[in-house]
Amino acid sequence: MKKIFLLFGFITFATLLTNGQEVADSGNGREKIKMLEIGYLTRELQLSSNEAEKFWPLFNKYRKELRAVIKDKNINDALEKQQKALDIRKKYRKDFRSILDEERGRKVYEAEDRFKTMVRREMQQRIKARQNGGSQPGKHK
Repeated sequence: MKKIFLLFGFITFATLLTNGQEVADSGNGREKIKMLEIGYLTRELQLSSNEAEKFWPLFNKYRKELRAVIKDKNINDALEKQQKALDIRKKYRKDFRSILDEERGRKVYEAEDRFKTMVRREMQQRIKARQNGGSQPGKHK
């Protein structure tokens, strides 16, 4: 079952990466990236179905709190915003460890950061490729 899920995740990721314009331009781009993230984190953290049932609602709650701090217009100081984000991560780390074991609980943020980095790099490469392709004579988009 895990192999099928991994295969599905890789196929989905590869499909989205080969069609970066669709991800960047479609209204569903965020949803597609979210689905990729779910697959990636599930695989990286080796979540069982029982763990996933508890993990994802908690992770979504964590993300919602984090987004609220990031978008809070009343916090103008960058260091204060970073501190509040760090406090949220510390708070949820304990909760993640209660669902997962100690080691995987520590890896949640590492896996999340790796995924964000992967997506960011891919988007930068696509933008660069589009710019290079668009500036060469004879190339059509």
